[in-house]
Amino acid sequence: MIFIALLGFLAIIFSILYIIVHFIKKIKDKQRVLSKKIFYTALLGGIILFILGGAFADTDELTQINELEKQNQSLSDENDTLKLENKELKSKVTDYENEKEELETKGIEFEKKIESLEEKKKSLEDEKNTLEEKVDELNNKNADLDNKVAKLTETNTNLDEKVDKLTQTNTDLNNKVANLETELKSANSKVASLESNTSTHSTTQSISDDSTNSSSSSSSNTSSNVYYKNCTAAREAGAAPVHRGDPGYGKHLDRDGDGIGCE
Repeated sequence: MIFIALLGFLAIIFSILYIIVHFIKKIKDKQRVLSKKIFYTALLGGIILFILGGAFADTDELTQINELEKQNQSLSDENDTLKLENKELKSKVTDYENEKEELETKGIEFEKKIESLEEKKKSLEDEKNTLEEKVDELNNKNADLDNKVAKLTETNTNLDEKVDKLTQTNTDLNNKVANLETELKSANSKVASLESNTSTHSTTQSISDDSTNSSSSSSSNTSSNVYYKNCTAAREAGAAPVHRGDPGYGKHLDRDGDGIGCE
Protein backbone atom coordinates (compact mmCIF):
# COMPACT_ATOMS: atom_id res chain seq x y z
CA MET A 1 0.00 0.00 0.00
CA ILE A 2 2.91 2.30 0.45
CA PHE A 3 3.67 1.72 -3.23
CA ILE A 4 0.19 3.14 -4.21
CA ALA A 5 0.70 6.17 -2.01
CA LEU A 6 4.13 6.64 -3.61
CA LEU A 7 2.55 6.52 -7.10
CA GLY A 8 -0.05 9.10 -6.05
CA PHE A 9 2.71 11.33 -4.63
CA LEU A 10 4.66 11.04 -7.89
CA ALA A 11 1.51 11.86 -9.91
CA ILE A 12 0.96 15.01 -7.83
CA ILE A 13 4.60 16.01 -8.31
CA PHE A 14 4.18 15.39 -12.06
CA SER A 15 1.09 17.61 -12.21
CA ILE A 16 2.89 20.38 -10.33
CA LEU A 17 5.94 20.12 -12.56
CA TYR A 18 3.66 20.04 -15.60
CA ILE A 19 1.92 23.30 -14.65
CA ILE A 20 5.25 24.95 -13.81
CA VAL A 21 6.64 23.97 -17.22
CA HIS A 22 3.39 25.20 -18.81
CA PHE A 23 3.74 28.67 -17.26
CA ILE A 24 7.39 28.88 -18.19
CA LYS A 25 6.60 28.03 -21.80
CA LYS A 26 3.58 30.35 -21.79
CA ILE A 27 5.90 33.28 -21.03
CA LYS A 28 7.48 32.68 -24.38
CA ASP A 29 4.34 31.51 -26.11
CA LYS A 30 1.29 33.53 -25.09
CA GLN A 31 -0.96 31.36 -27.18
CA ARG A 32 -0.09 28.15 -25.32
CA VAL A 33 -3.11 26.41 -23.72
CA LEU A 34 -2.92 24.18 -20.60
CA SER A 35 -3.99 20.59 -21.25
CA LYS A 36 -6.54 20.19 -18.48
CA LYS A 37 -6.99 16.52 -19.20
CA ILE A 38 -3.35 15.75 -18.43
CA PHE A 39 -3.08 18.18 -15.53
CA TYR A 40 -6.25 17.31 -13.70
CA THR A 41 -5.96 13.63 -14.41
CA ALA A 42 -2.47 13.56 -12.99
CA LEU A 43 -3.36 15.81 -10.06
CA LEU A 44 -6.67 14.19 -9.11
CA GLY A 45 -5.31 10.68 -9.77
CA GLY A 46 -2.27 11.41 -7.68
CA ILE A 47 -4.40 12.81 -4.83
CA ILE A 48 -6.72 9.80 -4.95
CA LEU A 49 -3.88 7.32 -5.09
CA PHE A 50 -2.09 9.13 -2.27
CA ILE A 51 -5.22 9.13 -0.12
CA LEU A 52 -5.94 5.46 -0.82
CA GLY A 53 -2.32 4.53 -0.26
CA GLY A 54 -2.30 6.52 2.97
CA ALA A 55 -5.54 4.86 4.16
CA PHE A 56 -4.26 1.44 3.35
CA ALA A 57 -0.88 2.40 4.82
CA ASP A 58 -2.65 3.46 8.05
CA THR A 59 -4.46 0.15 8.08
CA ASP A 60 -1.21 -1.67 7.55
CA GLU A 61 0.43 0.48 10.20
CA LEU A 62 -2.38 -0.32 12.63
CA THR A 63 -2.03 -3.96 11.78
CA GLN A 64 1.73 -3.64 12.22
CA ILE A 65 1.17 -1.70 15.44
CA ASN A 66 -1.13 -4.42 16.72
CA GLU A 67 1.35 -7.01 15.72
CA LEU A 68 4.09 -4.98 17.33
CA GLU A 69 1.99 -4.65 20.49
CA LYS A 70 1.41 -8.37 20.47
CA GLN A 71 5.11 -8.89 19.94
CA ASN A 72 5.80 -6.35 22.64
CA GLN A 73 3.45 -8.18 25.01
CA SER A 74 5.05 -11.44 24.04
CA LEU A 75 8.45 -9.90 24.56
CA SER A 76 7.27 -8.45 27.88
CA ASP A 77 6.05 -11.89 28.92
CA GLU A 78 9.32 -13.35 27.75
CA ASN A 79 11.12 -10.57 29.62
CA ASP A 80 9.19 -11.43 32.78
CA THR A 81 9.98 -15.07 32.23
CA LEU A 82 13.60 -14.21 31.60
CA LYS A 83 13.62 -12.05 34.73
CA LEU A 84 12.30 -15.00 36.72
CA GLU A 85 14.82 -17.27 35.06
CA ASN A 86 17.51 -14.65 35.68
CA LYS A 87 16.48 -14.51 39.33
CA GLU A 88 16.58 -18.29 39.53
CA LEU A 89 19.92 -18.30 37.74
CA LYS A 90 21.25 -15.68 40.16
CA SER A 91 20.06 -17.86 43.03
CA LYS A 92 21.75 -20.84 41.41
CA VAL A 93 24.86 -18.76 40.80
CA THR A 94 24.84 -17.80 44.48
CA ASP A 95 24.44 -21.46 45.41
CA TYR A 96 27.20 -22.39 42.98
CA GLU A 97 29.43 -19.69 44.43
CA ASN A 98 28.76 -21.03 47.92
CA GLU A 99 29.48 -24.55 46.70
CA LYS A 100 32.59 -23.19 44.97
CA GLU A 101 33.75 -21.64 48.25
CA GLU A 102 33.05 -24.90 50.06
CA LEU A 103 34.90 -26.83 47.36
CA GLU A 104 37.80 -24.38 47.54
CA THR A 105 37.87 -24.84 51.33
CA LYS A 106 37.79 -28.61 50.88
CA GLY A 107 40.44 -28.28 48.18
CA ILE A 108 42.68 -26.40 50.63
CA GLU A 109 42.06 -29.10 53.24
CA PHE A 110 42.82 -31.80 50.68
CA GLU A 111 46.01 -29.98 49.68
CA LYS A 112 47.05 -29.87 53.34
CA LYS A 113 46.22 -33.58 53.68
CA ILE A 114 48.19 -34.29 50.50
CA GLU A 115 51.16 -32.35 51.86
CA SER A 116 50.88 -34.27 55.15
CA LEU A 117 50.67 -37.57 53.26
CA GLU A 118 53.66 -36.59 51.12
CA GLU A 119 55.63 -35.79 54.28
CA LYS A 120 54.61 -39.16 55.74
CA LYS A 121 55.53 -40.82 52.46
CA LYS A 122 58.94 -39.13 52.55
CA SER A 123 59.38 -40.18 56.18
CA LEU A 124 58.42 -43.77 55.31
CA GLU A 125 60.83 -43.73 52.37
CA ASP A 126 63.59 -42.52 54.70
CA GLU A 127 62.71 -45.28 57.17
CA LYS A 128 62.65 -47.76 54.30
CA ASN A 129 66.09 -46.62 53.16
CA THR A 130 67.36 -46.85 56.75
CA LEU A 131 65.90 -50.34 57.11
CA GLU A 132 67.41 -51.38 53.79
CA GLU A 133 70.79 -50.12 54.97
CA LYS A 134 70.35 -52.05 58.22
CA VAL A 135 69.31 -55.13 56.23
CA ASP A 136 72.44 -54.74 54.09
CA GLU A 137 74.54 -54.43 57.25
CA LEU A 138 72.83 -57.48 58.75
CA ASN A 139 73.37 -59.38 55.51
CA ASN A 140 77.05 -58.42 55.59
CA LYS A 141 77.27 -59.45 59.24
CA ASN A 142 75.43 -62.66 58.42
CA ALA A 143 77.91 -63.31 55.61
CA ASP A 144 80.78 -62.63 58.03
CA LEU A 145 79.17 -64.93 60.58
CA ASP A 146 78.72 -67.59 57.91
CA ASN A 147 82.40 -67.26 57.07
CA LYS A 148 83.31 -67.47 60.75
CA VAL A 149 80.99 -70.46 61.19
CA ALA A 150 82.62 -72.10 58.18
CA LYS A 151 86.05 -71.41 59.67
CA LEU A 152 84.90 -72.64 63.09
CA THR A 153 83.40 -75.71 61.47
CA GLU A 154 86.66 -76.33 59.68
CA THR A 155 88.55 -75.73 62.93
CA ASN A 156 86.14 -78.02 64.75
CA THR A 157 86.71 -80.65 62.12
CA ASN A 158 90.45 -80.26 62.56
CA LEU A 159 90.02 -80.42 66.33
CA ASP A 160 87.87 -83.53 65.97
CA GLU A 161 90.60 -85.08 63.88
CA LYS A 162 93.19 -84.09 66.50
CA VAL A 163 90.93 -85.43 69.27
CA ASP A 164 90.56 -88.67 67.35
CA LYS A 165 94.35 -88.85 67.01
CA LEU A 166 94.82 -88.01 70.70
CA THR A 167 92.17 -90.57 71.61
CA GLN A 168 94.00 -93.15 69.56
CA THR A 169 97.28 -92.10 71.14
CA ASN A 170 95.65 -92.29 74.59
CA THR A 171 94.32 -95.73 73.78
CA ASP A 172 97.77 -96.79 72.69
CA LEU A 173 99.29 -95.32 75.85
CA ASN A 174 96.64 -97.01 77.99
CA ASN A 175 97.52 -100.29 76.33
CA LYS A 176 101.18 -99.62 77.03
CA VAL A 177 100.32 -98.76 80.65
CA ALA A 178 98.34 -101.97 80.97
CA ASN A 179 101.28 -103.90 79.59
CA LEU A 180 103.66 -102.09 81.96
CA GLU A 181 101.33 -102.80 84.90
CA THR A 182 101.33 -106.46 83.94
CA GLU A 183 105.11 -106.40 83.78
CA LEU A 184 105.16 -104.50 87.11
CA LYS A 185 103.02 -107.15 88.77
CA SER A 186 105.29 -109.84 87.38
CA ALA A 187 108.34 -107.96 88.63
CA ASN A 188 106.72 -107.45 92.05
CA SER A 189 106.02 -111.17 92.30
CA LYS A 190 109.61 -111.91 91.47
CA VAL A 191 110.76 -109.36 94.05
CA ALA A 192 108.51 -110.99 96.65
CA SER A 193 109.95 -114.39 95.78
CA LEU A 194 113.46 -113.04 96.11
CA GLU A 195 112.67 -111.39 99.41
CA SER A 196 111.30 -114.67 100.78
CA ASN A 197 114.45 -116.46 99.81
CA THR A 198 116.68 -113.92 101.65
CA SER A 199 114.59 -113.65 104.84
CA THR A 200 116.93 -115.68 107.02
CA HIS A 201 120.02 -114.08 108.71
CA SER A 202 122.03 -117.33 108.53
CA THR A 203 123.30 -116.60 105.10
CA THR A 204 126.59 -114.91 104.56
CA GLN A 205 127.08 -111.21 103.96
CA SER A 206 128.15 -111.86 100.41
CA ILE A 207 124.98 -113.72 99.67
CA SER A 208 122.99 -110.89 101.37
CA ASP A 209 124.80 -108.22 99.32
CA ASP A 210 124.26 -110.16 96.15
CA SER A 211 120.63 -110.54 97.00
CA THR A 212 120.34 -106.81 97.81
CA ASN A 213 122.07 -105.81 94.60
CA SER A 214 119.87 -108.17 92.67
CA SER A 215 116.76 -106.74 94.35
CA SER A 216 117.84 -103.15 93.70
CA SER A 217 118.57 -103.96 90.11
CA SER A 218 115.22 -105.65 89.72
CA SER A 219 113.45 -102.79 91.48
CA SER A 220 115.11 -100.16 89.30
CA ASN A 221 114.31 -102.14 86.21
CA THR A 222 110.73 -102.48 87.31
CA SER A 223 110.36 -98.79 88.16
CA SER A 224 111.81 -97.87 84.80
CA ASN A 225 109.18 -100.02 83.05
CA VAL A 226 106.12 -98.46 84.84
CA TYR A 227 104.63 -95.27 83.32
CA TYR A 228 101.60 -93.23 84.32
CA LYS A 229 100.28 -90.78 81.76
CA ASN A 230 98.70 -88.58 84.44
CA CYS A 231 97.57 -88.64 88.04
CA THR A 232 94.21 -90.07 87.05
CA ALA A 233 95.91 -93.11 85.60
CA ALA A 234 98.09 -93.37 88.76
CA ARG A 235 95.02 -93.18 91.01
CA GLU A 236 93.18 -95.79 88.92
CA ALA A 237 96.24 -98.07 89.31
CA GLY A 238 96.19 -97.48 93.10
CA ALA A 239 99.71 -96.03 93.05
CA ALA A 240 98.94 -92.43 94.14
CA PRO A 241 100.69 -90.66 95.75
CA VAL A 242 103.85 -91.63 93.85
CA HIS A 243 107.14 -90.91 95.65
CA ARG A 244 110.49 -90.32 94.02
CA GLY A 245 112.00 -93.76 93.40
CA ASP A 246 108.62 -95.53 93.26
CA PRO A 247 107.64 -97.36 90.05
CA GLY A 248 105.99 -94.97 87.60
CA TYR A 249 107.28 -91.77 89.26
CA GLY A 250 107.94 -88.94 86.79
CA LYS A 251 108.43 -85.18 86.77
CA HIS A 252 105.16 -84.74 84.90
CA LEU A 253 103.39 -86.12 87.98
CA ASP A 254 105.39 -83.99 90.45
CA ARG A 255 104.68 -80.44 89.28
CA ASP A 256 105.93 -78.71 92.45
CA GLY A 257 109.15 -80.82 92.52
CA ASP A 258 108.85 -81.91 96.19
CA GLY A 259 109.49 -85.59 95.35
CA ILE A 260 105.83 -86.61 95.77
CA GLY A 261 103.61 -86.88 92.70
CA CYS A 262 99.80 -86.94 92.54
CA GLU A 263 99.41 -85.65 96.13
